[in-house]
Amino acid sequence: MHALLKNRFMISTIAFALLLVALIVLVIVPSFLEIRLINQQVLEERTRLEALYTRGQVLKTVQQNYNTIKDDATFLNSIILKENQELSYITAIEGIASNLGVTLEITVSNPKRTPETRFSELGFTLALVGEWEQLARFLDHIEALPYYTNINEMTVAVRSDEKNKTSRTANITIAAITYWLIPSL
Repeated sequence: MHALLKNRFMISTIAFALLLVALIVLVIVPSFLEIRLINQQVLEERTRLEALYTRGQVLKTVQQNYNTIKDDATFLNSIILKENQELSYITAIEGIASNLGVTLEITVSNPKRTPETRFSELGFTLALVGEWEQLARFLDHIEALPYYTNINEMTVAVRSDEKNKTSRTANITIAAITYWLIPSL
């Protein structure tokens, strides 16, 4: 009887072990593989959603930036002349010099066009001779023009008249760049 009990215990232990192995192989391993697959899919979806969120935030930031500069764009379009209409700019500068009694000599350089931008650069060299106060008013008038003028370099030489100590004649040389809107093709 003892041998029968011993065999029964051994058989039931083997049967239990086989059931446990079958349970592991048939239920737990496939469940584990499915959980791993679902986890991978969740991570991929999370990454995709984070990328979409980031793109949405960038788009929102771009729209906010555009809205803040939209009003400035119309202002910039008003101060930048159309290309090949340099005569109006030169005429305005000559008119200011004439009104103030300043001698003016203008040298125009070749325009610089950059294909990937909508603007070209045109350099001017202005050589001015006149009373110091007249030249200061000339610079003030240039600044008040409705055109954008970027003064890169300015050389000033002032000398007093030996007979009339109150008279101060000045020579100013200005190197400036203006920006011109390239017409759309």
